[in-house]
Amino acid sequence: MATPDIIDLPTFKDLKDLMGPDLGDLIDTYTTETRDVIARLRQALAAGDAEAFRRLAHSIKSSSASLGALSFSQQARELEMVGKSGDLSGAGPGLDALAAGFLHVKENLEALKNEP
Repeated sequence: MATPDIIDLPTFKDLKDLMGPDLGDLIDTYTTETRDVIARLRQALAAGDAEAFRRLAHSIKSSSASLGALSFSQQARELEMVGKSGDLSGAGPGLDALAAGFLHVKENLEALKNEP
């Protein structure tokens, strides 16, 4: 069972009603792509590329919100704002927290995917 503070169930249910049986594929794509984007965020941080960091965080923000991962989306929004500021010097802990949060989001989405 999903944890409501990780996945907003009304948002998820609306998407499930809209997507029907294709929702499982959407979740699989989201989890694979988000994992990859987090790795690219780490690369952008290491390279000091604030614009790439901002774009990547924006991508996670948007896709996560559509699946109901609202607090995770907010974490990504905060990193997006860090990228927009151009100063990535303090972004490491936020990125680590985002990566840890992603594991909880993935776990909850997997549980919801398998619910009738």
